[in-house]
Amino acid sequence: MSASNRTGRPCRRHALVMGGGRGIGAAIARRLAADGYALTISDHLGELAKALAGELEASGFAAWGEQCDITSAADLKRLAGVVRKRTGSNGLDAAVSSVGVFDERGPLLRTSLASFERVMNVNVTGALLFSQEVVPLLAPGASLIFLGSINGMKAGADLGAYKVSKAALHMLARCLALELAPAPRSVRVNVVAPGWVDTPGERAALRRHRGRVHPLDDPETAKWLPLGRRVDAGEIAGLVSFLCSASGSSITGQVIPIDSGIMAS
Repeated sequence: MSASNRTGRPCRRHALVMGGGRGIGAAIARRLAADGYALTISDHLGELAKALAGELEASGFAAWGEQCDITSAADLKRLAGVVRKRTGSNGLDAAVSSVGVFDERGPLLRTSLASFERVMNVNVTGALLFSQEVVPLLAPGASLIFLGSINGMKAGADLGAYKVSKAALHMLARCLALELAPAPRSVRVNVVAPGWVDTPGERAALRRHRGRVHPLDDPETAKWLPLGRRVDAGEIAGLVSFLCSASGSSITGQVIPIDSGIMAS
């Protein structure tokens, strides 16, 4: 299936953004569309993916929205079939998984089994299932990117299940990088690991868990961030764009923090 962007010229590149209906994923989708990719946006909330695709289409970009639950092998297989028809023999040039959940806050020893399994199922098993369906669609030299977290790089006494899951995701990506690097495939696999990102979803989740307005709303919070501010979702999208571009063609197997300097402090 051919596609064209607002220039009227055919798009020669195709991208898939999983979890692209809102927040960081939506910022990535918008940036890749602006970069000239014909874009499939997928989210477990299909109405959000379709709404964003409609917004991009109205602006002259080639975009489609699809419902898909990353924990459902059947959903992922269906999505892969749709993308395969859409991209034809060209395949996907970029695939991004911007999916992640955290559940209970607190020490690991007090985390319920149900909570731990849910976090691992979405953040790790889902990433593996996504990879198994999407990798066969990737064109030679394509880029596969996962959204990790600096929480997977630094231990702590809170959010234990989330930290464990993101550390596992980082290693999953690095192993895939070695599997997919050899020619002629030469697929690059990397992790973008955000720090404190100010998104509506994060605000809602933190309020839900803490039962009060979170310090994201307090300007004093920025004082312990070395750069003095939180990361913007558009900046994360810019890093993803770079990794998908020719300028990032020698980068693979990396976990790249984008955190206003938290990991250095």
